[in-house]
Amino acid sequence: MVIVSLASKPSSQGASDPEISGNGTKTVHDILRKLVLDGTLAPGSEITQLDLSRRLSVSRTPLREALRLLEREGLVVSAGPHRSVRISSLSMRDLDDLYALRVMGEGLATWLTVPMLRREDFEQLDADVERIANRDAEAHERFHACLRQGASGRLREQMAQLFDHAERYQRVLLRQEIDDEAMEAKVDEHRRIVEACKARDRERARELMVDHIASTAIALMTAERHAPFVLPEAVAMAKAGGGFVPSA
Repeated sequence: MVIVSLASKPSSQGASDPEISGNGTKTVHDILRKLVLDGTLAPGSEITQLDLSRRLSVSRTPLREALRLLEREGLVVSAGPHRSVRISSLSMRDLDDLYALRVMGEGLATWLTVPMLRREDFEQLDADVERIANRDAEAHERFHACLRQGASGRLREQMAQLFDHAERYQRVLLRQEIDDEAMEAKVDEHRRIVEACKARDRERARELMVDHIASTAIALMTAERHAPFVLPEAVAMAKAGGGFVPSA
């Protein structure tokens, strides 16, 4: 098991950093969540609560509360009351489930959103597609968030969380930067989604969104020599929409 010691790293985010100058549970949670999602706290690694407390210059009470929230989200799989914390590992089974949930939820959210999109939304989507071509991660996140705005608050929140978890998998599993040809193919997928939205073709937009998300999952699983199990069924359900009748 890998033991991570943040205390040994330069204190570039100490108590004087305005980003973590407060020591409330939400502040601590947000910082720790970012460290897990961006891979600073590596999957499967273990770190002591004392290290975390010293590194973030926070007391143990908000730290423990923040860890409890992360455990509920599934980013921390074991948080002992005093000594150490284990960061959740990545697995192909979890990735399969994660992307199955995404294709169904994002497909529904897109279908709900298309009729309410306005001219300024399309302008933002077009601009974000161009930024995505330049590998702008924030534009990519904003693009997907825009196409969830017609959904309920609970669905938007869940899809945003799953988006973050999916990005974590991509950061860890994509061991080298995606090449220009593959990147252009992904950008073209985004463009076609926008065109379907502009045409107010909500079924086509939903289908393209489902394929877009599923193709990323399949590429990740293929690279790890894993065959998807749940994902194909989720794709079929998401594309069928109201016409889907589950088998007995």
